[in-house]
Amino acid sequence: MKNSALWRVVDNESGTQSIVSTPSEAVAFVNSRFDTDDDDEPFSITEVGPLLPKPLGVITEWAARKDGEQTDGRTAPITIRPVVTDSAIECDDVVLWGDVYVSWDHDMYTVEVPDGSEYSEADSVAELSEILDEYVGGYEYVPEGPDSHRLPKPEELIRYGAQECANRFGHLDDDALLWLAATRITLALWRNTPVENWHAGKSPLHDGTMMRINAATTRIVRSMLSFDHVDWIGLGLAIVNPTRVLPTGQSVLELGLACHNPDDPAHEADPREDLAEMAQGAIGWGRACRLREKEFGLRTLIESFCAFDNGWFGAPGWERVAARFLTAVDDRENVHWRMHRDEPWFDEWFTNRPADIADTTEFRRLLHAGPDLLSEEAAEWCVEGAIGYVCQDDHANGCPRCDIPLATESPNK
Repeated sequence: MKNSALWRVVDNESGTQSIVSTPSEAVAFVNSRFDTDDDDEPFSITEVGPLLPKPLGVITEWAARKDGEQTDGRTAPITIRPVVTDSAIECDDVVLWGDVYVSWDHDMYTVEVPDGSEYSEADSVAELSEILDEYVGGYEYVPEGPDSHRLPKPEELIRYGAQECANRFGHLDDDALLWLAATRITLALWRNTPVENWHAGKSPLHDGTMMRINAATTRIVRSMLSFDHVDWIGLGLAIVNPTRVLPTGQSVLELGLACHNPDDPAHEADPREDLAEMAQGAIGWGRACRLREKEFGLRTLIESFCAFDNGWFGAPGWERVAARFLTAVDDRENVHWRMHRDEPWFDEWFTNRPADIADTTEFRRLLHAGPDLLSEEAAEWCVEGAIGYVCQDDHANGCPRCDIPLATESPNK
């Protein structure tokens, strides 16, 4: 956009505002609002100056320049993550290093730390660059030592992940390891993709449906994993296959089309383009895994996926999540319901479970076998019951969250 003067037109009663570049646009905005009395002053118009470029491109250029200033061939430890909300049309916010946040409001950049205790403002790209130069001074380029801020190389991540898996879980048999790896691969190639945008905001892809689909996808990934051979590219493409049939009876493409809404900025992207992007990502991921398997070995590569357990179906933590949730569904006074039991809707909801899970024995069988086997209504009931927030602590030393007394020292000590 050309570097011309702009004006902010504000509806003083509702706070609605528009940034315009010509008087005719201002008139159009005013005329679009309600009629007003002659004595009112319903609108205010202020010049806001030229429209600044959005921060993602500005910061990317800045980071590339900072990296180019290094003469020893090392890479700058600058990580950039765009912030996209459910209703965002484009990215207006950027996070650097995890603790420097840059936002944009037409005529001003704001740079702040997450708790809001420190912030700076800039009204030009040059001023923003100066502020970022001050922040980057506290971040060394590939400093020595284990606590550095440099970006780890893939081989370091693989070794770290394999070691973390051993440290966190001790010995897991091969089947358990492959299931845990399947949950992480599903998260990377399915959950954390444009599918999350399909699910965001007002969407027919509800939380319960998402839980069922995630479980079914994890099951497919597990079926394609072994310690003998993995077709990495084929695995990725199987996940994003537009014709794959989901527990809802839809294909992946049909699900995307059902969520598509060109009038809603959160869902205006064409799902066919999303799937093409996901397929390219899956192919690139598969090629990288194929190369890393040759370098590190198949077992080490698979173990590197298993450093974390988020309690998904297929992970070791799922058995604990399912068991504790099932304990709570027959006990109104269970601490799990502490946030809901006093709500006026709770008793009726609690005592009227969907038909396929009304019997607790059958509920237990289905839940342990996998959420994708639940009906749509049953899965939604579980999500409404906050199954995703069941405490996963091992309770070895008590648990204040679950009202389990903390363990005390032996009187002999």
